[in-house]
Amino acid sequence: MATFSVNDQVRRVTAQGNGNLVDFNFSFQVNNTSDLKVFLGSTQKQETNDYSVVTSTGSAGLNADGTGTIRFVSAPTSSDTVVILSDVPVARSSVYSSGGNVTAQALEGDFDTITMQIGDLEEKNNRSIKAPVDEPATSSFTIPSKSARLGKLLSFNSSTGNPEVSDPAVSSASIGAVTTLGAGVSATASATYTSSTGDISFSFGIPQGSQGSAGANGVFSAIASQSEAQAGTENTKGMTPLRVSQAISTQVSASSGSRFFGIYKDSATGTLKVDQTTSGGSEALVLSEYDDNYIFASGSVTFAIDTNGHLQVTLP
Repeated sequence: MATFSVNDQVRRVTAQGNGNLVDFNFSFQVNNTSDLKVFLGSTQKQETNDYSVVTSTGSAGLNADGTGTIRFVSAPTSSDTVVILSDVPVARSSVYSSGGNVTAQALEGDFDTITMQIGDLEEKNNRSIKAPVDEPATSSFTIPSKSARLGKLLSFNSSTGNPEVSDPAVSSASIGAVTTLGAGVSATASATYTSSTGDISFSFGIPQGSQGSAGANGVFSAIASQSEAQAGTENTKGMTPLRVSQAISTQVSASSGSRFFGIYKDSATGTLKVDQTTSGGSEALVLSEYDDNYIFASGSVTFAIDTNGHLQVTLP
């Protein structure tokens, strides 16, 4: 049990390893070497196996004033953060009996231990979240229950500022990956949300093709041949400008809307009538039947007089 004055000291030491240094001093005071906790990063190390506690002269144990040195078995690396922490047990071994002797040494030891314990609490409190000194007395920092917190984020009410839970929210979005897929394959898309950061990442699979997603010929399975384009019955293949031209030429030449017309007056009724040939046909019209020769044609036609003296009209 300590019989020395206890310094007002932060009861925690942090230092950085360098791969060579094995000794790390601590200037806060403890009663026993077991009152210390030593960490490399967040990993707690064990006395004897990983380190020992020595005095300023290298002897095992603490200095007379309760300070000392942590000596590692292996030097912490440059990536290791060394943490030496006081953790004096909240317990007392001395018992004051009624009518018994109460010595100054006993009181000194107990009060020193109490002071160390208070210092440990102060160090922990300094690492905790605290409200400002001017916080309203009505503020409550009691967090919601476990069942309410599960899968939620801890946030603060927009009016009271008190703790509450809320659903995770997206804080950023990014394109995680763009994958090239083969021709004719369906496109893909996926999203990954990280609740701890609020980040959402999208991944896309994009089919490739010189003209579209269904293959090298665009949205069609193939390009129509000349015969398919001219037939005009294929309904699943694409048409190039050449195939369109070939189809139009074939379809137009296969049919014609040209006709030959003649206008005359019906002698029986006195009404005006119109005669016409069949589309694309060749027929003989008697010129004398048309009083004023009201004859006209549509389209490209040819004319000739046959052996009977009739006008022969040929329509394309």
